[in-house]
Amino acid sequence: MAARVLHTARPQRSRRTAALLALATLALLGLACRAQATGDSSFARRTPTGEGEPRAYQIGFSDTPWALTDLATRQTYDLAANYGEVILIQRAPNWADFLPGAHPSEATRQQLMTVRDATRSRGLAIAVVLDPFDPAARDRLQRLPATHTGKDLTNADLRRALVEEAVFIAKNLHPAYLGLGNEVNATFERSPGTYLAFVSAYREAYDAVKAASPETKVFPSFQYEELLGVIPDLPPHPPRWQLLKDYEGKMDVFGITTFPSFAYNVARKVPPTYYSSIREQTPLPVAFVSAGYASGPGRDNLNSSTPPEQRRYLQRLFEDADALGAPLVVWFAERDLSFATAPPYDLLASLGLRDIGDKPKEAWPLWEAAANRRHDPAAAAALRQKRLAEQAPGATGPTGASGASGATATATGTATGTPVR
Repeated sequence: MAARVLHTARPQRSRRTAALLALATLALLGLACRAQATGDSSFARRTPTGEGEPRAYQIGFSDTPWALTDLATRQTYDLAANYGEVILIQRAPNWADFLPGAHPSEATRQQLMTVRDATRSRGLAIAVVLDPFDPAARDRLQRLPATHTGKDLTNADLRRALVEEAVFIAKNLHPAYLGLGNEVNATFERSPGTYLAFVSAYREAYDAVKAASPETKVFPSFQYEELLGVIPDLPPHPPRWQLLKDYEGKMDVFGITTFPSFAYNVARKVPPTYYSSIREQTPLPVAFVSAGYASGPGRDNLNSSTPPEQRRYLQRLFEDADALGAPLVVWFAERDLSFATAPPYDLLASLGLRDIGDKPKEAWPLWEAAANRRHDPAAAAALRQKRLAEQAPGATGPTGASGASGATATATGTATGTPVR
């Protein structure tokens, strides 16, 4: 990869950056209560009405519960199943379990079995993001064992551990999606050397995962606002589209996390081509791995959002996902987080589509309407092609992300019942 210009973040971390980091950290909290997200015999899955046009994308939420309790975790899984098809699970590597001579611990095996059973009993597809980087410092690996403190993925043992754990997840969960590395462009911005070591390890892990679970869509995720260089309190830079070349031939979807309320005060200021311009950069299907928009102002007037602004953004998100033939749309939090009260987590307090008391916000009916639509990538692609043909008579058909390839790349598999290996 050619040398690139690096813009170093300011020493004083901005509130917006802190908020984005908090999002990643929250996704790793509550592991103890998540281990109890087992199937519930009283759970009766809601039947979608089928109203509306077919959609190409599966929809869902992350498994971050609104409270750090077993009950809240079960409720998160239940709501994901009633109003979508997929749940996003983000985790840090268990390095020590996969170093040379080690074996997966009983705790690691039990965690995967519990996720498998909880999703299988609810008919949910699984999207996993295995994130080796510290959300608070993307230039270093997180939760390393003491024997490997300070090392990066140039270390052969850590590289092998990452690959082996990715294969372990693929074999035992057969996830529809497996993200290897979260918001990897943030690592590039802070440490190009650490990033390059990751790219090499990723390419090896990609081949190993595809051999273990060919149907799994494998990708790294990119933080979209930072990729474009539009986070106000970070040094500006041109869009880093060249980073996609590092994964050429080894990336099944273009996966992004996107939280525009930390870059634009109101949804109406998000540029009209904010997402649609992606198809000018890559023919890959666009997977919204995690998206969100605040429904209220943040501390120190970080934004001036309101429930109508959140609704406007969600409507825009669905419209762009339809136009792109996106295979996946995950909203970060289905409900406001009761424990997100202290800085920097308080900046995330209003991201949910339902409030802490579980009352629907103004955007919720849009989500419910999307959940009622039939998930049918082929029918959605045909409808998209028909409309494009009507708009441009004589055209031979759409290309890039709007074409059939963008629609048919959706993964629909659910967890299997095979033993944990």
